[in-house]
Amino acid sequence: MLRLPATVTGLLLIALVAYWLAGVVGEHDKLAAIAPPPTSRGDYRITLAFAPERFHQLLLQDKGRLVEVRGNVVFMKDVDPAALRSIARNYWVESVTRWSGR
Repeated sequence: MLRLPATVTGLLLIALVAYWLAGVVGEHDKLAAIAPPPTSRGDYRITLAFAPERFHQLLLQDKGRLVEVRGNVVFMKDVDPAALRSIARNYWVESVTRWSGR
């Protein structure tokens, strides 16, 4: 009687862990271009898989100062290292590079 709910719950947990692990691995790959890893706030050029919509812009504004959007590239200032890792975990973020802030 409890076999189906237990099986479905187990499959959902496996799917959630796989999604989380994919985000962690993706974060590491996307931040590999920024060596050594940042230890203080910085300015970054974040390339998305598509032009950001309002949802994405609001989410990014919570992580730092969103300065400009050009197509699918977002320019941000004063991004904390933990917030940068959080941004890089998103599947819709393609790459993260340093930006001179100009």
